[in-house]
Amino acid sequence: EEFKEGATDSQLVNSVYCDNYWMELYHGRLEKTAGAIALRFRWYGTGQPKKVFVERKTHRESWCGDLSVKERFVVDESEVLGMLDGKYNIKEQKAKMKARGVSAAQIADWEQLAREITSAISNKQLRPVMRTQYMRTAFQIPYDATVRVSLDSNLTMIVDRTKSTADGDAWYRDPTTPVPLNEITRFPHAVLEVKLQLESEDQ
Repeated sequence: EEFKEGATDSQLVNSVYCDNYWMELYHGRLEKTAGAIALRFRWYGTGQPKKVFVERKTHRESWCGDLSVKERFVVDESEVLGMLDGKYNIKEQKAKMKARGVSAAQIADWEQLAREITSAISNKQLRPVMRTQYMRTAFQIPYDATVRVSLDSNLTMIVDRTKSTADGDAWYRDPTTPVPLNEITRFPHAVLEVKLQLESEDQ
């Protein structure tokens, strides 16, 4: 493919992590408790999010070491607050998926994940607490997922536990309001991750 000046494979990744007052999810992941989850809302690019990935990462013990399984589905930005408030209409979403021709098996898998995530939000009283932002550059041989390398740089962590997110008026900090210096941390290193796909499984 012809190189275009200024072109890049980098994109901004935004992730809002949810937890409760006791930071239960954070401590579970830190202590690598079997079955511990991380729950986040992720979007890509600058500006206001339009499509948001609802992601759950689950810690699993494995013979080959620690393993984290990621599952996700996409929602419109307008649906995120409803999900946090227990008003996400799974039945309506199922009907939309069926109308689009999504298979019954895929719908069943999605419904199980959606119900488990919405139940966790409600039962564990999860609210947005922290956001990460970074530039991710991905490297991969075209049409070959055997080896994937990502480089994350300009990593920033922002407190998203605000009055607005606690009250359910917003799910991330108002981007037009300056962030106090004691509520933002800039990580002074880059993170390099190598993912190998072995026997159709990500390790």
